[in-house]
Parts: sequence; structure tokens; C-alpha cells
Amino acid sequence: MATVFKPIIRWAQNKEWLFLTLELTDVQYPAIELTSTRLVFQGFGHGARGEQQYHVDINFYKPVDVSASTHKVLDRHVKFSIAKVSGEQEFWPGLLGDEQKPAWLKIDFDRWQSEDASDTDQEELQNQAEVERFMAASDARELELEDAIDGTKEEVLRFVRVFYLIIYNLMQAGLFLYIVFVLLSRLFFHGTDAFADAYDAVSDVLASCQLAAILEVINPILGIVKTGVVAPFMQVFGRNMVLFLVVVAHKELHQQAVVYGLFLVWSLIEVARYPFYASQVINKRIEPLIWLRYTMWIPLYPLGIFFEGTLVWRAIPLLEKSERFSIRLPNAFNFSFSFAWFLRVYLVLLIAGGWYMMKHMYILRCRRYGRRKRKIR
Repeated sequence: MATVFKPIIRWAQNKEWLFLTLELTDVQYPAIELTSTRLVFQGFGHGARGEQQYHVDINFYKPVDVSASTHKVLDRHVKFSIAKVSGEQEFWPGLLGDEQKPAWLKIDFDRWQSEDASDTDQEELQNQAEVERFMAASDARELELEDAIDGTKEEVLRFVRVFYLIIYNLMQAGLFLYIVFVLLSRLFFHGTDAFADAYDAVSDVLASCQLAAILEVINPILGIVKTGVVAPFMQVFGRNMVLFLVVVAHKELHQQAVVYGLFLVWSLIEVARYPFYASQVINKRIEPLIWLRYTMWIPLYPLGIFFEGTLVWRAIPLLEKSERFSIRLPNAFNFSFSFAWFLRVYLVLLIAGGWYMMKHMYILRCRRYGRRKRKIR
């Protein structure tokens, strides 16, 4: 159930009138209902509990004259001048119909007029007014302290969030940069012989990076980043399935050149993506990095789709033979599942998903750099 916040209300009276002041500033969307026995106020503004929606419901001690009463919504407060019913104009013992005085209701001593105010009574009222002002100041200081504590907590959480995201993105970028360096250096020194050794050279590091990428699904769920869950889940699920259930699980594929190509393409994509994300966290625009993020996908995404599809296609006959990751009847659950057939379906999803991702990146690139205009001859 939502918390109901009540504004501080100060009231005073004489024989003919009630004077109410709601301590709310910058009131928006006020809703006021005044009847002969009741006052209901609701509105959004800055009061004792900060920027909140405030609501108050007052049942008067006696009936009031609605037609003669007025109210004003001002920048710093809301004022009510409520007329007592003609013929029953007297001093009330209290504003409310019940005897219990709520904590949010205060006496406005500056406007109070007693029925038979002597000098002694006036002095007592002044003393009470000083006490009320002191208590109000104490409440204000307490609220300011609470706001300061809440602000400090938010700053600490923001710092932890930014620190975590920067460390994660830079760590991933560094590891993928290492993979790119190892693959290219081995190609430079060993030529095409490097294709057969790519799996043994970098598979452990790449596997660690892909396992860490599961955090990219958890982060939006926990609200650490303001992105959707579906896109990172599809990417992380697809890569981890191809890496662990297709490549790692089949030694027959380890020395194929297509594994070298897939590892290199994946890593080149991430070498640009993770530093771009790190710069976004600290709101730092690095134009060469932005250009790489919105340009490198053009050759790398189609290559990545081709290499993934090739490895999946080559793994299907191996899985049909070994029946690895499949479930056959009979079993206790009376359920069968063919991982080889699942991969056939996945190939279709891979092409469709790849096309969607490339279209999405193309739209983002057009927003950033615009469309190239064709020359009309």
C-alpha cells in the first residue's frame, strides 16, 4: 500500500473565521474539496517529506459556511480563509471533530486570537510560539539531515556502479585485445599454421570472457544498466552455446581454420564495443571510438554469422552420431529432444537474428552519421 504523506498545516481562528496554511511550495495539480463539515486537499509539491504527493482530510469541529470561504494556491503555501456559520460564531476548542491532535497540525500563533486574551495569556502564547518555531526548525534540520544521508547513499551507489561498469568493460576489452594480439601475431610468424593452433592458444581466455558476459544479462535485471534484457540474453546465449556446446565439445573442430576466424571476429567486435561502453558510463565522447563502434560491424557481423553457421553445420552430423546433449525415449519424463535438430532450427534463427542486428546497427549508424546521398546524373 502506498504511503500517504501529509503536509504540515498551521491554523488560527477568531470568532468569525478559521485560517489554515498548508506548508507546501510549488504545488502542482491541486484538488480541493470543501464542504460544510470537511476539507480534503490533494496535490504534488515540496513539503515536510520533500517532493511528494500530499493528501489531507480534515473533519471540522463544527459546520462552516462554504459559500463565504476562500482559498489561494500560492508559490510558497496554500491558504484557506474559512467562515464559521452565521449565528454560531464562537471560539472553537479545536479545529478537528475528534479530540486527538495529529502531529502535522500546528497552531499559527502569529494569527491566533484568543477569546479573552490578557497580557499573561499573550505572553504564554508567545512562549508557545517560540517553542513551535524551535520544534519546526528542528524538524526541518532533521529532514535536511535525512535528505543529506539519502543523497550520500545515492552518491556511493552511483560511484560503486560506475566503478564496477568501468572495471568490467575495461577488463573485457583488455582480454579480447590480448586474444586479437595472440591470433594476429601467430598468423604473422607462423602463417596459416596458426589456424590449427588458435583453439589451444586462446580458448581458455575466450571462455572466461564469455562466462563473464553473463553479467550483461544480470546487470539490466538488477537495474545496474538501463537497457533491455532480451538483446544481451540472445547474444550471450548464442555465443556461449556455439562456444561450449559446439566448438569446445567437439575436438574434431578445434584445428579448423573457421575456429580461428570466429575467435578473431568475435574479439575484434569486442575490442571496440567494450571501450565504447566504458566511455558511455563516464559520459566521455571519443569520436574515433564511436566511429569504430558504428563501422566495424559492417564487415565483422556478416563474417561472424558465416563462421558461426559453418561451425554449427559441421557439428550437426557429429551430434547425430554421438547423440550428445540429446534426450532419447524411453525415459522417466517421457520426453525426447534432439540437439542436432535444434541446431538446424538455430541456423534459421541465426540468419534472422543476424539480419535484425545488422539492420539495428545500420539505423544507429544513420542516426549518428546520416545517410549517404546518391548523386543524380
